[in-house]
Formats: sequence, structure tokens, C-alpha cells
Amino acid sequence: MKIPRVSNITTEKFIEEYIVGNKPVIVTDGMKNWDMSKFSPEHLKEAFGEEKVQVYDDLFNLQNIQSLKQYIDNNFDRKEEDGLSDQYMRWYTKLKEVEYYWSDKVFDALKDAWSHPYFIPNTSLVIPSNANAEERVVNEFHYPYKGLFISGKGSRTRLHKDPFASNAVLCQFYGEKKIYLFDPKKESSVMNGKEFVDVMNPDHEKFSNYANITHDYEDTLSPGEIVFFPSGWFHDVTCETDSISITWNFVHETQLNVFCKHVAKNPDDDQLEIAKYFLKNEVKEDEKARDLILFLKKKFKTKKQKALV
Repeated sequence: MKIPRVSNITTEKFIEEYIVGNKPVIVTDGMKNWDMSKFSPEHLKEAFGEEKVQVYDDLFNLQNIQSLKQYIDNNFDRKEEDGLSDQYMRWYTKLKEVEYYWSDKVFDALKDAWSHPYFIPNTSLVIPSNANAEERVVNEFHYPYKGLFISGKGSRTRLHKDPFASNAVLCQFYGEKKIYLFDPKKESSVMNGKEFVDVMNPDHEKFSNYANITHDYEDTLSPGEIVFFPSGWFHDVTCETDSISITWNFVHETQLNVFCKHVAKNPDDDQLEIAKYFLKNEVKEDEKARDLILFLKKKFKTKKQKALV
């Protein structure tokens, strides 16, 4: 099946059908007024070519740090004899309290070239926290895993689901990406412990149930389209051409119980460090899982009570 495509959708309907309904979707008009030229390889190389970037393999393992210009020159417009790219540039904005090669300066410079997609909620968020109900527009504020993805043809992000039950958004500026999606109900077939099946080369001994299932969606994301990966959905993404995208994650208040159940079940999840960073004005870095759950449930219960007054 193809991922459903919609346009001219209200935020309320998006929340109800796709966040609460936990269904993937591609929105075709969410980037209509953005300046796509600012995200071309030529412009990025000219404007930020000397900046250091993070280069990963297909399983999020850091391979090296190099300049943006070096990555694009080595991985874009490759000749047939050079083969396909196997490295993926994931350049994140700050997501923890460490000095690193973050992309905040680049996003600050590009903030007027794009905007918060009209249909995605920017209030009533658990993560990033907006305790005082202020708007969190993604082109100006920090979001978890907000990053610039630049990837040569053939580079891939192998099957995974996003951390701490969050949703992921991927906006395609340049090139095309092939997407495979698996329903969260198929977790026992696509995971073995913490390991995910390689859908291109499955190990049927380790993933014995995988032969009995198939992916739920298969589609190609084109420039100007935004895909929404809901909480818990497994996705495998391969660049069919040289590609440039931006991404970020969030947890909406309608998903509070889903997030809390994840924390309770996985108190030692190392990605909770990232979640706490985006709650840093409200919770301590060493907050225990149980205390984090109690705090969030109390906070949103109080918020609902205030709304009724």
C-alpha cells in the first residue's frame, strides 16, 4: 500500500486522525511557501561548506567528522564506477549538554527559509515542553533530533523506530527517498531483543517470524512532501537519489500515557537523557523514571483542571 497523501488538513484533524489515530501520512502542501533553493546542495556547500558535520553508517554509528563540502563532493553526483554512497550525514541541533559539532548556527541562518508546517501542533506538547503554553515553532525552537539530513544516492537508514515513543517528521527538499513502514504490532517479527531485522537481507534464523509478514506501506517521498512517522512505527529509508531533508521529533499531550508507559517499561533507556534535556527547565537531569512519570501526569492533570475553570 502507498502511504495516504492529504492536503489542506486542519491541525485538529491531523491530531485526531494521525497522532491519536497513530497512522502515517504524507502531506503534499506543507512546504508550499518555503524557499527550497536555500536547501540545495549548491547553496548549502557555498554557505556552510567549511562547517564540520557528522557522518554515520546505516545504523546510526558515527563514522567520522568532516566538512560539509567534503561530504557533498564525495557523495553527490557519483559516477557509476564509484558505486553508491554508504554514508549518511545526520547533522543535529543541540540535544544534550556537551560541546559537539551541532548544526544550530546553520538552522539559525536558515530559519526564514522555512516555517513550522501549518498542520503540525506547536502547543500542548509534552516534549519539547511548553509549560506556559507558548508556541514552539520548529524553525526557531529546539526540538529533539532536529537535524539536517544530507545523503548520497544509495545511503540508507535501516529499520528502526523513533526513541521514547515519539513521532518523527521528515520534510523532503531535494531528491527522493524510498520508505518501508511496518505497524508497531509487528514488533515481535522485526525485532530480536534490541536488534532490528535488515529488511534488505533478513537473517531468518534470528528473525524467524519475519518470513510470515510484509511491510504495511511502501512509497517514495518526493521534494515538497512531508511524511509523518507516528509513535512506534518501524521505518526503513533509502535514498533513491542524492537527497536533502530536515527532521525532528515530538510528543503531543494526547500521547502522554504512551510516553509514560514507555518510561515505566524502559527506565534505563539511554535516549531518556535526550527527553530530559527538552524538559530541563522542569525536571532534573538525574530524575528517576518513576518521578518523571508522576511529575508529567500531575502537570497535565493540573493543566486540564485550569482549562475547566
